[in-house]
Amino acid sequence: MNDKIALYLVNGALGAGKTTLVDFLVQQPEFAGARVIENEFASESIDSCTLAQRVDEVATIAGECICCSSGEELIDILHNFAISGKTPVIIESTGVANTLRVVEKLLAGDVFEQYDLKQSLYVVDGAEARVNGLAEMLLAEAQAADVVLLSKLDLLTDSSRQQLIETLSQKGLTNVMRMDHGVCDLAQFGSQSQILDYLLLHEPVKNVAEYALNYSVIDVAELAISAEKIENIWASLRDKYALRRMKGAVADGDEIFHIEATPQQIRVTRGTTDESLKLVVIGERAREITRAVIMKELG
Repeated sequence: MNDKIALYLVNGALGAGKTTLVDFLVQQPEFAGARVIENEFASESIDSCTLAQRVDEVATIAGECICCSSGEELIDILHNFAISGKTPVIIESTGVANTLRVVEKLLAGDVFEQYDLKQSLYVVDGAEARVNGLAEMLLAEAQAADVVLLSKLDLLTDSSRQQLIETLSQKGLTNVMRMDHGVCDLAQFGSQSQILDYLLLHEPVKNVAEYALNYSVIDVAELAISAEKIENIWASLRDKYALRRMKGAVADGDEIFHIEATPQQIRVTRGTTDESLKLVVIGERAREITRAVIMKELG
């Protein structure tokens, strides 16, 4: 009898929809009582408060990528989780992580003596992939995954969706399924990951984006920023500072707005009072963005 703990890896490009997928998974009966390890590229977690409403335990590793760090913090969390219970564990990597390197860390830490790696899931932003294609690093990640989930297909026409799927199939990706705002068909998941076998035959691809990108965390408390204004700010900063991602919360009077932005789109929804009024930006010149820059954009 296998009494090991079910372990799932979730990875994907910045803003592809990883946290949205995790949020869906932890609400399913198969993941009852699941614990989540969330890795943030920036030094502050924006998403953990959302997940904390769904699960009892959310551990955050912030300010570093677990695939290029020593991995000690990740291994310690996993060992502590193993002591505290047997419910599933989900590791959500940063948007610049290399899944094969994460698996190498897990092997080095003897994690698989206590855990059974069920699936490695990779989320692809369908809208961005249709426009810009899959970069070498993203393609390598998708090829290593057990399942590739296509998000944001609602932004494409029927013909564009079909053409994207055919293009991915031509690149050897046959394990592709649709994901609608995190919702996917769990029946298509396998019962055992093949990524350990894949690792024996393939070297992890060097992720140059990991070294090219930097981040900034901006306190926007007491700044009046409406939904329209934050959309305009994103459009301006995205191009000026070569940004890849923005997320966080802003306020305009008593109204709080939650922000999720990628180069292809920005999504502004009603926020909650427990959200910190901060913005996290990630990109090639993100560290240059300060509160003063935001204030200048506000005029």
